[in-house]
Amino acid sequence: MPKHRFLKPLVAGVLSISAFGCQSVANAPVADVVAPVNIDSSLTFATWNVEHLAFPITEGCKPRTDAELEQLQIYASRLDADIIGLQEIGSAQAAQLLFPASDWQIIMSGRPDSDPYTCRQNGFTSTQQKVAYAVRKGLNVLSVDSLADFGLDSRGLRHGLEIVVETELGPVAVLNLHMKSGCFVDNYSRADSDSCKTFARQAPILDAWIESKESAGKPYVVLGDFNHRLSAPYNHLTRELTTNSNGSASTLSITTADIISCHPYYPAPIDHLLLGGVEHSALQTQVTVHPFDDMTVDNMLSDHCAITLSLDMQSLPLTSAVKWQTTSSEYQLLTRRTYRQAEQALATKSLPEGPWIVVLDVDETVLDNSQYQVELDQSGASYSPASWNDWVQREEATFVPGAADFIRAVYDRGGSVALVTNREQSLDANTWRNLKALGLDVNVNNTCLIGKVEEDESAINQTTILNDKDRRRQALSAGTASCYSPDGKRHSNFPATQIIMQIGDNIEDFTGVLQHSADIDLLLDNHSEEYFLLPNPMYGSW
Repeated sequence: MPKHRFLKPLVAGVLSISAFGCQSVANAPVADVVAPVNIDSSLTFATWNVEHLAFPITEGCKPRTDAELEQLQIYASRLDADIIGLQEIGSAQAAQLLFPASDWQIIMSGRPDSDPYTCRQNGFTSTQQKVAYAVRKGLNVLSVDSLADFGLDSRGLRHGLEIVVETELGPVAVLNLHMKSGCFVDNYSRADSDSCKTFARQAPILDAWIESKESAGKPYVVLGDFNHRLSAPYNHLTRELTTNSNGSASTLSITTADIISCHPYYPAPIDHLLLGGVEHSALQTQVTVHPFDDMTVDNMLSDHCAITLSLDMQSLPLTSAVKWQTTSSEYQLLTRRTYRQAEQALATKSLPEGPWIVVLDVDETVLDNSQYQVELDQSGASYSPASWNDWVQREEATFVPGAADFIRAVYDRGGSVALVTNREQSLDANTWRNLKALGLDVNVNNTCLIGKVEEDESAINQTTILNDKDRRRQALSAGTASCYSPDGKRHSNFPATQIIMQIGDNIEDFTGVLQHSADIDLLLDNHSEEYFLLPNPMYGSW
């Protein structure tokens, strides 16, 4: 059968990317590298248009005094955020005035510099308006991508900036936007202004980005200055973004839909944080608008206040089944006793003169995956093929009590082991490495590992093949089994062999047995020394 770690560790410094697309942080110029840090299961995003933040601070369309800079620095620290999407940033040096390199990774948009202009307010020469991130040191930024499409080949329009950050929810894609200003109507598609016509060319790009994340089923955040009022449910863009073209239910939540902007003149917010791909009952969200100490319009530190979105993972209690399997003495006793009985039966068996083999299931028979179930329970998530495959690829399963000693006993008596698992066959290498890492001396001569393929299901004919493992067991008996090999090639080194014992945690781990039609009396009377069943209340074919 079948990760949710919130914040996970990285690098620091100033990261600047080209306009040619995606590059890994590992290849970006980095000022220094820091050791991983432990961060609890909460994560806070922020969006903040800092209004022409320049370096030196006295330049550009919004020059600041030293006193104003100090107030900005205090304000930035109070946000207590981990990932801050910034708009109207002149340079990395400007961002570092508020988010120093000792504590933050600065990631700048790769948009080429636009031509300067004369500022209306003061006659000064403008500085650049780019989007950027300040990411707290210790967070692992997996990739960075400057999305030039949002610039519409115009040097005056801002690019989007996407980063992927490793968290308890898995990799989270974060998109920072500063869209075209001036289109504040509810339906941009029906407006004739030049601003709305430009906005109408950016909107489908955003919608396509969100659709791609929805299809991938991975967590994502969109934040920034949308220059658009998304809070109304009848807003045309809101309806587009929250409707998936394939008809599936959208997971997108406009978390800022109910807030009121801090600006005294403009109560409808245009700065937003959107969250999608996250469906965990243990996840709590909190949106906060952060006003300045002095909200007199002429004294505001910026014409936009920062908004934060905090995600908190509350650890939910374990279900009774998972708690029993992971904490009870009864589980330990039952599994060890079952394997001891199987070993005793093996010791007293009259073994065949030719090759013989013991067939075992893997999950909850040889390998204990209860930590995966614990993580599901505590996060409020449910089993999915994707999360299960992620778990298998972590190769962190432990032994079911008694399993390793029994398998070694089979080897010692000259037998072979077949591990017939319903893990996908593409994951056989992960299973093999997991077993090796636990100290089991599996090799191509003593162990045949066979993961599941589509044909195992399609071959079921209700006569000679009743369940999805029968086909593989028959191949073992005939000497045609396709076994895993660490060299990447499958092999059929095992000759025709006699299956003398089968062990599993599911009644369908036995030849020709189905959950709904199992003859329990027959199994007890005729197979008590051949079939051994382990407890697993966490999941099954029932």
